[in-house]
Amino acid sequence: MLIFYVDETGTASLATVPGIDPPELVPGTAAFFTLAAIGIRDSARKPLAEYLLRVKAEHLGAAAGASWDDTEIKGRYLLHVAKSLRTGRKHSAPPGYSAIADQAAMDAFLHALGLAMSVFRPLILANVVDKYKMIARGIGTNPIGIAYSYLQRNIALTLEHQLSGESAIIVADQQTQHEALFKSGGIHEIRSQLEKDLTRVPNYNLVLDKPLWLDTDLSMWDREILQLADIASFLVTKVIDDGEPPAELARLWQAMLPQFALHHKSGKVLGRGIAMYPPRSSRLSF
Repeated sequence: MLIFYVDETGTASLATVPGIDPPELVPGTAAFFTLAAIGIRDSARKPLAEYLLRVKAEHLGAAAGASWDDTEIKGRYLLHVAKSLRTGRKHSAPPGYSAIADQAAMDAFLHALGLAMSVFRPLILANVVDKYKMIARGIGTNPIGIAYSYLQRNIALTLEHQLSGESAIIVADQQTQHEALFKSGGIHEIRSQLEKDLTRVPNYNLVLDKPLWLDTDLSMWDREILQLADIASFLVTKVIDDGEPPAELARLWQAMLPQFALHHKSGKVLGRGIAMYPPRSSRLSF
């Protein structure tokens, strides 16, 4: 059994500025909604979580009994701190990041996080929903539904073609909006709409029909692993938007890139490990 830990970057809002043609998203609204999944075998759950706890204790000074929020790892926190070290400006990361006092400490922290990828070799999949292209084409489908539909599809296809005999479950932290879309049947409806363009529908029985929603105050191992999904969703969004990862986190991206699922025909990450909606050509070559 593979467990796919899921987290997102951006918001699902498609709200536009009234009276503007062509339409524009409301200022401050994220251009992308990205859902990323970190897949591991159930037997790797304990050792990976314990590794991440050791990394945080060593590099962020995370002590028993301290607030978990003070040392939570997020992609945007890593970038804030890395830029702060370069510019000398104050960063907005949680208090635990004050332990990263110089570039050598940052390099060591990123190296340790990269080892989580290269040693445990999680299977990574991500879907990036381009909301600007959606509104330009008059598509009003919920980006959350699109992202989960693509994720379920690509997990199922990866299991069918590359991990025969395996099955999967998606795990995510509690998200009221996401849960409501599953409970209402909205996800299934959106997935059925998107299937109309497929030449062959994957075997969705390989993936549990809805995520297991975690209480991260109680699921202490799982909340550690979810941090990797946050990093993946953040970096994928940056790469799709800018054409390359942030220079400060390039080494972490290089550790992550070989772990993305590959398309069973093209052998490339794009189209399977990283899928985009609406589908489009990309200047990226991986």
